[in-house]
Amino acid sequence: MANWNRKKVFNLAKGFKGKRKNCYGVAVRAVHRAAQFAYRDRKVKKRVMRREWISTINSAVKEHGLTYSKFAFALQKKSNIELDRKILATLAQTEPLSFKSVFDEVKLQSGVAEIMRRKPLVAQMTGVSYPEALTKGYIVENTLGSDLAKIIRTEPKADIVGLRFPERDAKTDADFMRLSYIEEDEAFLADEARKSLTVKE
Repeated sequence: MANWNRKKVFNLAKGFKGKRKNCYGVAVRAVHRAAQFAYRDRKVKKRVMRREWISTINSAVKEHGLTYSKFAFALQKKSNIELDRKILATLAQTEPLSFKSVFDEVKLQSGVAEIMRRKPLVAQMTGVSYPEALTKGYIVENTLGSDLAKIIRTEPKADIVGLRFPERDAKTDADFMRLSYIEEDEAFLADEARKSLTVKE
């Protein structure tokens, strides 16, 4: 900024408020700051304009029953029409009939028309009863809950009951594998109950 003369700085500072437009010391700093923002926003402007073009095309395409993403894919990959977003957005705003003709051509070349004519997947569904679905194999009956219920509700019954204290009660080696009958169990429980009685009882 050192080589900028006063005339150049004041020309660039036109429209600024207060001393920023007529005091050289303040104006030169304001112009320098404005130049930095201008450098940055020259790049930002391209993004903003592209976003506006896309929103304009999206709203125009939705009127004809399609989304922007599908239209852009069909335009670029499936058709030979070479129009950029700026031209399409201008056509959508100023020439709706021309945009409609472009849209119809893209739809025809890319085969999007066939997709749009198809019924939705929900409309193609048919009702099936529960027994019919089981027989056709669409669903599998859940038997896990009933199996767990059987296990929980039934009390465990041991087929073979051995001695409670084999080291103490067994007389021979064969007694380790001897079955404990109900009478022996009752006698054992009665004996344990008698041992637990107090002197007063």
